Amino acid sequence: MVRQRNTASCRMPEIRDDMKPQNIDKLRSTGRGPLIQRVRLWSGLILLAYVTLHYINHALGHISLDAMEQFLHLNEDIWGTLPGQILLYGALITHSLLGLWKLSGLRTWRLPVWEWTQILLGLLIPWMLLSHIVYTRASSSILGVEVDYRNELLLLWPDVWLRQSFLLLVVWFHACMGIHFWLRIRPWYPNWMPFIVGFAVMVPTLALTGWIVAARREFAAFTASVSNAAPGSEGSLAEQINSNRQIIEALGNLEWFVQTIALAAIALAAVVMALRWLAQRFSTRVKVTYGDGTSVMTAPGNTILEISRTFGIPHMSVCGGRARCSTCRTLIVEGQENCTAPTEAEKVLLARLNADPGVRLACQCRVRGDVEVRPLIQSRSRIAAPRNVDPLGWGVEREIAVLFLDIRGFSRISEKSLPYDVVFILNSLFGEVGAEIEAANGYIDKFMGDGLMALFGLTSTPEEASRDAIRAALAAQHATAQASRILTQHLSEPLRVGIGIHTGDAVIGRIGKTSDQTTPSRLTAIGDTVNIAARLEAATKELAAKIVISARTMELAGIKASAEMGTQSSIHVHNITAPIDVVAISDMEPLGAALGLKAAEAGNQVGRWRDGGSLGKRISARWGKSSVADDKKAG
Repeated sequence: MVRQRNTASCRMPEIRDDMKPQNIDKLRSTGRGPLIQRVRLWSGLILLAYVTLHYINHALGHISLDAMEQFLHLNEDIWGTLPGQILLYGALITHSLLGLWKLSGLRTWRLPVWEWTQILLGLLIPWMLLSHIVYTRASSSILGVEVDYRNELLLLWPDVWLRQSFLLLVVWFHACMGIHFWLRIRPWYPNWMPFIVGFAVMVPTLALTGWIVAARREFAAFTASVSNAAPGSEGSLAEQINSNRQIIEALGNLEWFVQTIALAAIALAAVVMALRWLAQRFSTRVKVTYGDGTSVMTAPGNTILEISRTFGIPHMSVCGGRARCSTCRTLIVEGQENCTAPTEAEKVLLARLNADPGVRLACQCRVRGDVEVRPLIQSRSRIAAPRNVDPLGWGVEREIAVLFLDIRGFSRISEKSLPYDVVFILNSLFGEVGAEIEAANGYIDKFMGDGLMALFGLTSTPEEASRDAIRAALAAQHATAQASRILTQHLSEPLRVGIGIHTGDAVIGRIGKTSDQTTPSRLTAIGDTVNIAARLEAATKELAAKIVISARTMELAGIKASAEMGTQSSIHVHNITAPIDVVAISDMEPLGAALGLKAAEAGNQVGRWRDGGSLGKRISARWGKSSVADDKKAG
């Protein structure tokens, strides 16, 4: 590796025609990920469906052999038909071949531990599974011996029960790893993860113990039933053992043949990897320069992510190079003409992010000549794939509700107050308003002088987020009114706040110097949704409203706007083409009723403040007890 500084000017490349917005819509129907990757995923999901039903069948061994047989017949109605057989074995062959294809295409051995684990388990499964298939399916189709659950259990117990149990666990663990690394970037996954993990643990546990319990029970029953039988009779233990041995001997050559084919396929993939490695060693070299001045010489044809991994250069890749996330995105500073054209999956993902010209996914962009690149997301370690400690920390796109709140006319109030009093009033009010926001499942993004921004829906659905944001806005208005009443003799004018709420897609992540997660920074939201919510808050002045809520938020909250609530209108937002339909709330009671809040619940702060709540106590300590006492008399 050669380290040097590149002093060339940074030219921003032009947008390719196929990356322009008008051409992106044609690609959205293709889904996410390259075609081969999607086929491998769907074939794996088909196999997982079969395996799950098969494991449930095993788990019924805790009940009885009859329960296992009855469920087996239901499974046969699905997978035993010609379409079911074609789907099942087609998925098995496709998934295996595409797995070997991916293995043969590896250009670096420096992969994350989880990825190597998944690959090795995937290689182990065919070797063990083919033997199981031979002695079950082939016994019926070739020898004409019907292997029901009882016969299969007696074939497996007690000679090969350990091997069969190991196969059960290997298959399930391999599948769970694939599901986890496929779904972990989904917004809903963290909320559902405890249930998914519970299911993932329960199914193999019950399957493993179920088939062992059933096998031991049937073996013991069979042994007892033949203990008094005449020697040489058909039902004797010796006859059954002899029959099992004949099946094993008859299918032994077939088992050896199919396992040899599996080994040959794996060996072929290994040979391809070795030949590619040798070809790279003696091929021409291209120069890849990174933003910090580090430059490396490598063979052409590698992706930027593979180059980074090969030379141990930190490069983020949450999805493992599958074009499912965007954490590996990289700016091509120079030499875009030396990069391969974007794949369809890459075009769709970058279009969703409104990525700048020259930004590429490092896992998809292959280098054919000298380039200068700059990874846009810093890796927190020398490992390319981070642990899934904080999914929001690296940036995710999610539909959330954003609330902006601003104190009206506070500049005039602050001009007539001492600096300490200004800070005290702000802290007192924001302390109460912030508590109401957090009680409504909100997250305070930031305080901005005499205003704040809050996010709803970080761990909930857009519908719940919209309702929570409206509920928080109502509570904040009540809190402000009560604060103004308690502080009346210390204010030049009543406290009033304007609130704007909008729900839409936003990018959520940790922004700032600590975004490498060595010291987690606060979460923030970025995007048009934030700008629209800020504009709605500003519109409360124009529309003489206390709260301005977008029609989108009202729809998600399940609230139908009425004339009693306020007026409906449209607002133009800078850089947003279409106007935003809004509802300007002038009367909060109808809104609270539509939200399902009782009158007492909508104004639940009145009693607490009137009785000298937390704010009342702070005011008493600051200015004496007269304020609260006088207020009680006035009440």
